[in-house]
Amino acid sequence: MAKGPVNTTEEFVLRICRKSLLSLWCNCNPLGKNLWKELCDFLVVCDPHIIIVSVKDVQFQEHKERTAASERWNRKAIDESVKQIYGAERWLATAPHVIRSNGLPGLRLPEPEVRRIHRIAVAFGGKGEVPIKSGKFGKGYVHVMSESAFEHILTELDTITDLIGYLTAKEGSSPRLVLGGECNLLGCYLLNNKALPTDVDFLLVDETHWEGLRERDDYKRKKKADEVSYYWDRLIESYTGPNGELLDTPGLDFTEFEFALRTMAREDRFNRRILGGGLVEFLDAALGGALRARFMSSPSGVIYVPMLFKPTEDKERRCTLLAQRCAFARHGVGKGDIVIGIAFIENEIGVASVRELLHFDARNWTAGDDERAAQQKAALNYDSFTAMRKVDELEYPTED
Repeated sequence: MAKGPVNTTEEFVLRICRKSLLSLWCNCNPLGKNLWKELCDFLVVCDPHIIIVSVKDVQFQEHKERTAASERWNRKAIDESVKQIYGAERWLATAPHVIRSNGLPGLRLPEPEVRRIHRIAVAFGGKGEVPIKSGKFGKGYVHVMSESAFEHILTELDTITDLIGYLTAKEGSSPRLVLGGECNLLGCYLLNNKALPTDVDFLLVDETHWEGLRERDDYKRKKKADEVSYYWDRLIESYTGPNGELLDTPGLDFTEFEFALRTMAREDRFNRRILGGGLVEFLDAALGGALRARFMSSPSGVIYVPMLFKPTEDKERRCTLLAQRCAFARHGVGKGDIVIGIAFIENEIGVASVRELLHFDARNWTAGDDERAAQQKAALNYDSFTAMRKVDELEYPTED
């Protein structure tokens, strides 16, 4: 059976992937047709996207003639990664689910007609001696990155939605020359309102873009404002074990539970800032007795309903009341296909822990559902213990 992450190169990439894209969706050394051979180094699955990552650590042979050393490094560090990525993609075309490194089935793969494949080759050991270029190698675009570029990109774009936005922009942009590494292309993308030119014959990206972006005051304010967003990340990770597996959730359907978590994970960093702030404010108010539930409408269109329960309220009651509040939230917002309920329990005075997640499918919501929700709200005097959070927020805040 294939090995787990044992070398420092894989550990480095795994740490970055799990921190940025979260553990449940990052599969290290997944298996393919042959259960004794790894499919690729990392496979990230977050419907409809699949990211295939191949990592090679090949040291540039500085003592050899430069052309020969460069050709060898490209062949070992890039060409072999590209071959592995294309091979993994062929197998995934007919696979129903991920096969984890221990041989057990993992997450279901998106249906072939909707899935979007993204390919990343991480090339270690070039020492800046060999130019690295992404592009189409015959069977689809491959993003080729050095170890430092990979770390910078996934640290900056540390949600699946933010990362996919950048990869998609690269795949569709014009021919370009990037000086000083890929981070400058990332800087160009962020400075250009998260877009790259598509209607020019040639694009020169100089060495000032990345450092110039990081020196801007509005960028520093953004980073400060984003700190609260990581409460959202920690909430998602609280359901995940040390090896990236979903923690035991007795009585819950794995697919629906994972779908709720995946919906939360698809929120980008800016949305998580709004949601994380709302969650912190809700818990402060709820633990102080000011309210019991709140609903938050994300810019993504998903509605979230955090609710606080006492330890004496059993699971059946929690799930029943949470489903009711999800229906009330959909009625109150007036639109939205998905509502996610989040149940907290006050185990100690002033301390709450998260328990159930509820995925409420509102795609077939009707006028009759609206009428029933309005009647139940009135009967329960709902508005006296629920509040809706409304915020005006800029991704790059202005000065106070």
